[in-house]
Amino acid sequence: MASEAETGTLIEHFVLAVCDPGRWEGVDRLAELDLTLAQARVLFSVVRRSEPQPIHTIAGELGLSMTAAGRNVDRLVRLGLLTREESPTDRRVKLVGPTEDGRQLAWDQIAIHRATIDQVVHRLPGPLRADLCRVLTAALESGAIHKAVACPPASSGDNS
Repeated sequence: MASEAETGTLIEHFVLAVCDPGRWEGVDRLAELDLTLAQARVLFSVVRRSEPQPIHTIAGELGLSMTAAGRNVDRLVRLGLLTREESPTDRRVKLVGPTEDGRQLAWDQIAIHRATIDQVVHRLPGPLRADLCRVLTAALESGAIHKAVACPPASSGDNS
């Protein structure tokens, strides 16, 4: 049986090989906007939710202070990627949601990664692909991995 360290290392190598940051074409768009990593994390956190979120929820999820989360949200609002509105039930609470441009930017990034993943999956031999599918399904169903919400449907053209 593989140790936790061995398993962690294999997952790390797999993820880095599949999602090689050196080949991320879409990162250019994030760089053009001069987004920091923290701002990109805030954007993706907001986009993956189906409803606007209070800033304190975003801060807690990402391990940011309220001040840092607020600054990141402010910058993303100025860029037209997020909206910030008063909560209808509590004027002290600001709800943050994505604009259409923010949503599109995030989904474009996801699509670029999905295309890379599709290329890797296409190159796997059928039996190995089936084994990987079984293992990943079991890992997701175990509850040990947090599942993302509000993801767009898979856009893969090859369902084999």
